[in-house]
Amino acid sequence: MVSLDEELAKVQRQLHVLQWRARDITERALHEALRRTELPGFTGEAVQKIIDQVLEKLEESPFQMTNYASKTSGAAIVRSKTSPSWIGSGRVFWQSLPLVAYMRPPEVILEPDNHPGNCWPFPGSQGHVFIKLPVAVFPTAVTINHGVPAAAYHADSISSAPKDFAVYGLQAEDDEKGTLLGEFIFTPGQAPGQTFQLKNEHSGFIKYVRLQVLSNWGHRDYTCVYQFRLHGDPAHDGDTRGKLSA
Repeated sequence: MVSLDEELAKVQRQLHVLQWRARDITERALHEALRRTELPGFTGEAVQKIIDQVLEKLEESPFQMTNYASKTSGAAIVRSKTSPSWIGSGRVFWQSLPLVAYMRPPEVILEPDNHPGNCWPFPGSQGHVFIKLPVAVFPTAVTINHGVPAAAYHADSISSAPKDFAVYGLQAEDDEKGTLLGEFIFTPGQAPGQTFQLKNEHSGFIKYVRLQVLSNWGHRDYTCVYQFRLHGDPAHDGDTRGKLSA
């Protein structure tokens, strides 16, 4: 017997998927319409500003999925299985201005405050973070937030953003491999928060998740992760979706 909470969660996921499909269709339509419309005084920058404003409105949705990688909900970083933080000069730059005068810990990616500069930097272009979830979750999607509005992107903020990344689900802390839930590309210059649907055909409930950043957009010294969210369904007694496959 499916509970009301499960039905509501299912409807919420469907609405979120429809929201992102509508966002993608709207962005394509706006680009094409504004490209064909030759208005005096409309530069490429002005056209992009209009598109960004429309997309920001689409982001203001009341149908927000639960984040199970939130510090307030009980998620925690497993430091022994997480890349070290970047130390360097002790500063993270945005638009050539120093914003962080001290090293930020990986726990910052579990918090909602992701204003420009409030990110977790790790050395180079490849790194990973291992997260213990507050409850067993059947994963459906992840959201990466880079914390910089599209209109404010600068070479520094773009180059330090994650590019290629993979997400793994695990049932135990000592699981060295985990199950690949998907590989994706984060594209800076679009919405600061981008949601990616996971591959769930062969997955089950997970207790840990590993975010593996495979590359960034060109920064040689560090990569900055602002916020990582995991969405899905919590385990219930009698659920038949089973254990995570290897």
